[in-house]
Parts: sequence; structure tokens; C-alpha cells
Amino acid sequence: MKKSIFVVSFLILSLLFSYSFVYAENAGNTTKGAIQNGVENVQNAAQDAGNTVQNAVNNIGNGMNNAAENTDDSMNNAAGDAGNEIKDSADKTGDNMRNAGNSAFTATRTATEDTTNNNGNQGWMNRDMWTWIVVGIITIVIIALIWYYASRNNH
Repeated sequence: MKKSIFVVSFLILSLLFSYSFVYAENAGNTTKGAIQNGVENVQNAAQDAGNTVQNAVNNIGNGMNNAAENTDDSMNNAAGDAGNEIKDSADKTGDNMRNAGNSAFTATRTATEDTTNNNGNQGWMNRDMWTWIVVGIITIVIIALIWYYASRNNH
């Protein structure tokens, strides 16, 4: 009986090992399809991202172009308005000067020098003279102080 169990077990195992099904081909095809789908998905995502970036850059460029054109137009309008204001102001000033005539305009000469005599003197004691007198007194005081300190240090 032991031999028959052994023989039957051997036959069953032999049959099992002699007939094998290859699942790798089917799994390989499935894996290959999954990889292809993944690659296509990555390609589509990259293309979509590239298109999105391209559209964003185009929109930024268009926005900058529009802003530059608007700024240019605003500057031209402001410069034209300023020029018109200056011209109108100059025209009004010219009209006012023509209408005023010579009788409304007077000019007075202003001088920086005082030629009047001080204290009723004959002109020799003017501001220049007083300046030199003050400078001379300050010079004498400075020399006296230097002499005083020098003589104190010698003793």
C-alpha cells in the first residue's frame, strides 16, 4: 500500500510539473500596455504643462505690451496737455504785457554798496574803514595773548 501511495503521488506531481502554464506572456502584455499608457499620460501632462506655460507667457507679453501702449498714450496726452497749458499761459502773459503798456512798468536800480557817509563824516569813515579797524584790534589782541603766554612759560 505504501508503494501505491508513493506511485500515485509521484504521478500526480509529475503531471503537475510536466504541464505548466505560462502567465508571464499575458502579464508581460498587460505590463507593457500599462507602461505605454503611463508614458502617454506623462507625455500628455508634459504637453499640457508646456501649453499652459506658453499661454501664460503669451498673456504676460500681451499684458506688458498693452501696459506699455497705455503708458505711451498717457504720456503723450499729458505732454500735449502740459504744452497747451504753457502756451496758453505764455499767450496770456504776452497779452497782459501788451495791454499794460509802458506806463505800468517801472524799474528801480538796487545796489549792494552803501555810499552814504556815516555820522556826517566826509566819506573817509565808511564801512571798509571800520572793518579794517576791527581787524587791526583783533590782530593786536592775538599777538598780545601769544606774547603773554610765551613769557609765562619761560619762567
